[in-house]
This record gives sequence, C-alpha cells and structure tokens, in this order.
Amino acid sequence: VYKVIKVFLFYTVFLYGQNQDMPIDGVAAIVGENIILKSDVSQVVGITALQMGLDASKDKASLEKLQANVLGSLIDQKVILEMAKLDSIEVAEKDIESALEQQIETFILRAGTEQMAETMLGQSLNDFRREYWYDMRDRLITEQYQQQLIMSVNINRENVVDFFSNYRDSLPVFPIKMKISHLLVKIKPSENNRLDAEKKINAIRDRIIAGESFSDLAELYSADPGSKNNGGSLGYIRRNQMV
Repeated sequence: VYKVIKVFLFYTVFLYGQNQDMPIDGVAAIVGENIILKSDVSQVVGITALQMGLDASKDKASLEKLQANVLGSLIDQKVILEMAKLDSIEVAEKDIESALEQQIETFILRAGTEQMAETMLGQSLNDFRREYWYDMRDRLITEQYQQQLIMSVNINRENVVDFFSNYRDSLPVFPIKMKISHLLVKIKPSENNRLDAEKKINAIRDRIIAGESFSDLAELYSADPGSKNNGGSLGYIRRNQMV
C-alpha cells in the first residue's frame, strides 16, 4: 500500500509543481493519521531550495526533481514518526527551539540579511518559527528514533558473509578498482635527459624505500599539477581506464 501511495503522490506533486502559483491547498499524502499538505511540500521545497541556492524560476527541471524528493522524504518521515509514536519517543521543547533557531541562522547566513531571508521564505521569520515548530519537532523525533535503531543493530563478519551467500545473485556487480598514486617526472627527448630523469627517479625511489612518505615526495617533485597537491593521488581507477 505504501508503494502505491508513493507512486501516486509523485504524480500529484508533479502536477502541483506545474501549478505552484495556485493558492488552493490540497492533500499531498496521508500516512497513518498524518496528513501531508501540498503547502507542507511547498514550504520544505522553498527551504531546501534556499539552502541549495537553487533559483526555481531559472531551473524548473531541478525544482520538479526537488519536489518529488521532498515529498518522498516527508512520506518516509511520517512513516518513521508513526513507528516512533509506538515507542513513545519524545523530545524536549528547548531542543526543538534550539534546532529551529539554528535553522533560521543558516537561512540568514545564506541569504545575507534577515529581510532577504524573509523574502526568500515568503514569510516573516516569526511566522516561520510558529508554523515550522511542529515540523521541527517531528523531524527531531524521527532522527532520535532512527538513531536508536542504528545503535541497536549489531552486525559481525559472519552476518555479512551469510548475507552475501544468500543474496549474491541479486547483488549488483561493481568493477574492480584500485587506488592509484603517481609521481610524474617529465623529460625532453634526448639520451642525456633520459639518464638524468632515471637518476632522479631512482633517488626518489630510494628515499621511499628508506621510509619517506610517497605523498610528501610527490608534492615536492611531481610534475603533474592535477595530483601533486593531493600527494600524487589519482583516486580509484578501473582496469583499462588509464592510457
């Protein structure tokens, strides 16, 4: 049932995104006894867009994707909230107010001034505090419940091996990658230059064998500007990816 509702609501929020100037509110989702209004989705989308620096008027494709992600996240949150209620999870009012003030401070910091933050939110900060208080409470409850679940999980090597043995046919195959670092020494075509470069390379090799850090020597001597400041690291490379 949950999956059917979720797919239907993605379609609903897409239509809503095309008509977001309409003042009419409506139900975007119902999870247990919790109702998610389209205005709830719009508010979180606005907050998230502000945090991301997303200009909704210029990037409608990203906005529609954000709306779908926000709705899915709100549904997940409400499902977890229902489960948290069964375990009587509660949070203190001071924690809610503290988290809310931190959120507002982040808005102001990103917007530049309180007035600009209010303009981007489409409401005064006092109205935001009042309207978003319960949403922040629900968010903290779900986070606390998730944290309790994570802390109660105990996985050992035997569990991992058993899981792999039982589900190996359905697990995706990832290409083998190796973490590669290099120290580039450039030479100009000539026998003397080749000998000088070989001498330099052997000297560096001897220092590495003697215990000096490869990354430190790469920063000092590598001619590759793209990797030398990162200790010569090229990251993880697949087979046949290098020339």
